[in-house]
Amino acid sequence: MRTRDRLLAVDSSAAEWREGLPEFPTQDVTLMRLIRVASQGITAFTDPVLRPAGLTESSWHTMLVVMAAGSQGTIATALCEQVGQNRANMTRILELLASEKLVQIQADARDARRRRIVASAAGRKLVKTYGGIFEPIVNAAFAGLDVVDKKSLERLLRNLIGSIETAEVMAAKVV
Repeated sequence: MRTRDRLLAVDSSAAEWREGLPEFPTQDVTLMRLIRVASQGITAFTDPVLRPAGLTESSWHTMLVVMAAGSQGTIATALCEQVGQNRANMTRILELLASEKLVQIQADARDARRRRIVASAAGRKLVKTYGGIFEPIVNAAFAGLDVVDKKSLERLLRNLIGSIETAEVMAAKVV
């Protein structure tokens, strides 16, 4: 399903959502679904570009975070949090990246139980190469927004993320 079709599906099913969950705020459901459509759209334009390199959006995101950590690297727990993956998935991602020699996994100097993940020269080169490929694609993805819109969206998303953290705490108490 293409991103535009997902958007049409959100719009066309709004009435059914209202009937099925009348006590649930329709706008909140719509916003959640729109965020999901946007996320799926990002995957739809990243994965086909990354597939020939054996990467996915998650492994690409992991590479970006590892590279941003610089020569000191980062630890798997931090990657899980920043990339949004559970430990098992992150372990698989890191094993793949290490087998492709895109990252180096080393013992942490301060705590031998932890492993530090550092981008290799090949990993840094890959990030730069694909960064150049993605630059016009990402520009196209945000072409419908001017500078003011982008700043507003960033502010709104940061506010939303703060609220979502509160919801995560509430959800943890339910389970």
